[in-house]
Amino acid sequence: MNTGMEGASAQSVRMRQVVADAVAVGPRFLRGEVDADHMAKAMVAAVQGYLAKEQALGSDGRPQDRQSAALFPVLGELMACGSGYLAGRCDGACVARTMTEMVREFGDKAG
Repeated sequence: MNTGMEGASAQSVRMRQVVADAVAVGPRFLRGEVDADHMAKAMVAAVQGYLAKEQALGSDGRPQDRQSAALFPVLGELMACGSGYLAGRCDGACVARTMTEMVREFGDKAG
C-alpha cells in the first residue's frame, strides 16, 4: 500500500499525526458543528500531545531531519493560532482562516 510516506522519519510521522488530529476537527468547525473554543483546544491539545510524546522519547520536539523541519512550522501555527484564540488575542474568524488553509493543504494527506 502506498501511503505517500515512504522514507518518512518516525518523528515526521508523529508530526503528521498532530496535523491529522487537528485537521480531523477542522471540517466540523468550518461547518459550524463545533465552536472556535473547541477547535482551538483541539489544536493546542494535538501539539501538546506531540511534545509529551517527544519528551517521553528523550527529545525536546525540535526537528531532527529535513522532513520534520518542513512540518515544524505547521505545528507552530497550530499552537500559535489555538493558544492565541484561547488567550483572547484573536477571534473565531482567525481560527477559521487557519483551519481552512490546514484542511485545504493537509485534509487528504495528514495521516
